[in-house]
Amino acid sequence: MSRMNRYLVPKTGWQFLDLAKAYGLGIIVHTLSREAIIADMGSYYEIRSKNKPEFSELPKIGKYLGEDIEEWGNVLGTLGKAKIKTLRKEMVGFFTNEDNIKQVLKLEFNGKPVTLPQSLELGASKGIRKAVPSSYSEDQVKIPAEELYLAVLGAINISVWKGSKDYSVVVYPLPLDTRIEDIYTIKHKLKESVKGFHRAGYFSTVARIAVRLVKEEKELMSGGSFLPKIGGILYGVMMKTGNQPKPFTSGLFPLDFLHSLIEMPEGEEAIDKWIDILDRTSYIKGYEDVAMALSKFIAEPTLEDYYSYIRLHLRNELRSDSIKFGSYDSDSLLEVLKNVEVS
Repeated sequence: MSRMNRYLVPKTGWQFLDLAKAYGLGIIVHTLSREAIIADMGSYYEIRSKNKPEFSELPKIGKYLGEDIEEWGNVLGTLGKAKIKTLRKEMVGFFTNEDNIKQVLKLEFNGKPVTLPQSLELGASKGIRKAVPSSYSEDQVKIPAEELYLAVLGAINISVWKGSKDYSVVVYPLPLDTRIEDIYTIKHKLKESVKGFHRAGYFSTVARIAVRLVKEEKELMSGGSFLPKIGGILYGVMMKTGNQPKPFTSGLFPLDFLHSLIEMPEGEEAIDKWIDILDRTSYIKGYEDVAMALSKFIAEPTLEDYYSYIRLHLRNELRSDSIKFGSYDSDSLLEVLKNVEVS
């Protein structure tokens, strides 16, 4: 039996930064070892592979650092274009050096301290804004340069960004015990299938991504019973201002309810209807209330939230001048109600 190679990323309390670093390390291990699994172990993330790293594979890391990756400008949204270009050049030089990679695999960070961009750690907003309302500074949080490189590598390849003229929302899938390759595939499918920012706001944008994500999880199954690959969605919102975007809010969107439904054909029918509703309300004005109520119900499946949503859905069906979302099949609705929390 081959020995498993394990790499650990301790959690420091910076949720986005820790997760991005774990994904960055996962991409390196996946590249050098041809496969890697990432797992959330509670107080740390674990990346493991049954293969030893082959440093001859190092040039392939360039695939994950390409100039054509759109997320550079989002992940580093609080930096200017010139700084982003310089940082990318530094990262390419760093990650193509074998000694540097050996150091990273041990999580030994001894480089110069650099500023943590706020767009990379949206949960840190309170500690980084100055007391003067009109001013904004990122000078208070410094991390080693290698730690920043690792986090940016993970963030640009795994995060999904959607924006409007006022806000940008980012989602990071939270791993359970998941192949890096599967998460990378899910990210790119979500990027293609979810177009734009929902009219009802950031929360419906996240809900729209969530229902699609669970469908993509099931698509990756090769027979057998459904096993979730993603534990939830970590999301953050940036508000666009005059000079640069600022953090607005962040949170966790749970997937347990959707995972329970997707296991049964009747439950999957309900999810398909929600995908249709959230897609159609995303770009047609006048249905924001239905989308928001449905989004809240998907995130918090209580009886109260169910009534709030279904009442708006039925009222819409009775209006003569509205687009119709259609009624639920009785078996599908029963499957939904079986998974609703009754307080």
